Amino acid sequence: MAMRLRPGILLALLAGPVGAEPAADCAGLVGLVEAATGSSLTAPPAAMDGGWCVLDGARSAGEGAVRVAVERLRIRGETAGDTLLALEIVAEGVRVTPALTERDMAGWLRDLLRMQTASVHLALRRDEAGDRLLVETGRLGLSGGSELVLTAEIAGAGLSAASLLAGRVTDLHLEWKNDGRTLRRVMEAMGAGLEPGATGTQAVLASRAALTAGIAALPGGSLPDDAAEALAGFVAALPQGRGRLVLDLGAEPGIGAVELGLLALAEDPMAPEALARLFRGVQVGAGWTPGMAP
Repeated sequence: MAMRLRPGILLALLAGPVGAEPAADCAGLVGLVEAATGSSLTAPPAAMDGGWCVLDGARSAGEGAVRVAVERLRIRGETAGDTLLALEIVAEGVRVTPALTERDMAGWLRDLLRMQTASVHLALRRDEAGDRLLVETGRLGLSGGSELVLTAEIAGAGLSAASLLAGRVTDLHLEWKNDGRTLRRVMEAMGAGLEPGATGTQAVLASRAALTAGIAALPGGSLPDDAAEALAGFVAALPQGRGRLVLDLGAEPGIGAVELGLLALAEDPMAPEALARLFRGVQVGAGWTPGMAP
């Protein structure tokens, strides 16, 4: 099963919203982005270049658990008055490090951040007529070779961090390219949480068993046999299995923070009954291709 943004939505993305205008200048655009995300940036004096705001050498400012530094950063957007309607970000040489005051970050996460640089391409558009946020392009590339690419529709959300909490994902297409190295520390940490005292391969096996059980518990009406087999193949190859996972999700009325919160509060979040509530009305498709073909 392959789900993509519907043709009408793609035409809307190409045409852009009625009445939208490019952001007037770099300072105005940065101000709108900071207001929407609740974060702030420090950067050398910015300039416009072909409609893009150039913020090379930008760094995150203010309090937070992590600090972000970007070698090359370009942003552009469309506005209607003081409202941000579309935003595109292209970043290269992104480094995320723990803040100097951060003492509680897990060691595996510190190591992962230290070892990786990233590239990011994000294009978002607010579809006011349909009351939804369109993730036209979402790409995260890691220096180790892993890559995440996605497109999505989020109902009831806009271009602000606060509105995303009320949003519900109704369509999602995701591709994950596994480099065979990045996920090992993640699975070891997950397994240690599932089986206290487990380390190394034992922890990885505990994680793999939990993921396999979760796939088996998903309602059959949401997960066809071919998709279940693909997910099982992906999990069986983890963490060293190099390859590409493709995942499609269609949900009506959608999955949001409320649904995920109810799942977390369940006595056994991985029980078939709890997962059946979360996946009611959801259709999932999946494919797994071993190897590192581009």
